[in-house]
Amino acid sequence: MRQEEFEALFSARWEQFESWLVTGGRRGKNGAGKGRDSGGKPVAAGPTLDAADVPRCYREICQHLALARDREYSADLIDRLSGLALNGHHLLYSARGALWARLGQFIVAGFPAQVRREARLVCLAAALFFGPLALLTVTLQRYPDFAYVMLDRQQVDSFEAMYGKQARTLGRKRDADSDVAMFGFYIYNNIGIGFQTFAGGVLFGLGTLFYLLFNGGYIGTIMGHVIQAGFAENFFSFTSGHSAFELLAIVLSGAAGLRLGISLIAPGRRSRGEALRRAARSASLLISGAAGMFLVAAGIEAFWSPLRSIPPMMKYGVGLALWCVLLAYFLFGGRGRPA
Repeated sequence: MRQEEFEALFSARWEQFESWLVTGGRRGKNGAGKGRDSGGKPVAAGPTLDAADVPRCYREICQHLALARDREYSADLIDRLSGLALNGHHLLYSARGALWARLGQFIVAGFPAQVRREARLVCLAAALFFGPLALLTVTLQRYPDFAYVMLDRQQVDSFEAMYGKQARTLGRKRDADSDVAMFGFYIYNNIGIGFQTFAGGVLFGLGTLFYLLFNGGYIGTIMGHVIQAGFAENFFSFTSGHSAFELLAIVLSGAAGLRLGISLIAPGRRSRGEALRRAARSASLLISGAAGMFLVAAGIEAFWSPLRSIPPMMKYGVGLALWCVLLAYFLFGGRGRPA
């Protein structure tokens, strides 16, 4: 292919990418605007790329550059394509770096700061969740048959098989389940619980209240039954590692849901829609952090918790250390830094 034909075939694509570079990647499809040239002067920019099409266009330009060099096209064309590829690389990958920097800032400072800002709701959610959990755990030591109010016979048998003395792999119904498969299952299950608890807030907080109370009572029933049945060592050996991340994530999901509910019950001088939108911005920070905690909990639950080769006391120590680390993180994380 001659250079003239090559340029005629692809020049429109190059001009689109040049226009996207001029605007610094800020505009959407077919947007019009002004950018700045290398001297800092404003220049007009024509139709540019949809953000979703930018990576593909960048790869095409890299291919065109390779073809131009291989076919020994003019130095001007090679320089033009080289500039497009180099500037595109800088803009694309600096954006990715900024994204990772924002994520790191959120983890280090933004998330714990938001938890402290919502401390009252977090404490309320913790009371609603851990209260029934503790109450049912204690109650079943005196009234063991109460377990069948919350659980049916099949569920009771299943938990006894998972934590009983004959269990070959802790916390699993079938030994055939692989660690990776269980990791996927735990993610699905944990995220489902968190989303239900959070989304229940749009029902004026009633859904969140229900899921906090129910999940606390459900976990407390399981805990109380296995302790009463004599399987406490296996149960706590399995749950101690991931309990801090999973249980606190449920509480934070509840706090986010309560924030939504309160905005609907007491919107103040705003409309309920506006109050809900404002509350959602605050709640989204809590639920985003909780989702990350659920992910960590699923990893620990799949790859660490089931191991019987690790002494229970070591697992208890790791679990206690994780509780201390998380509590210290939420109390002191990011203090003195912009959130």
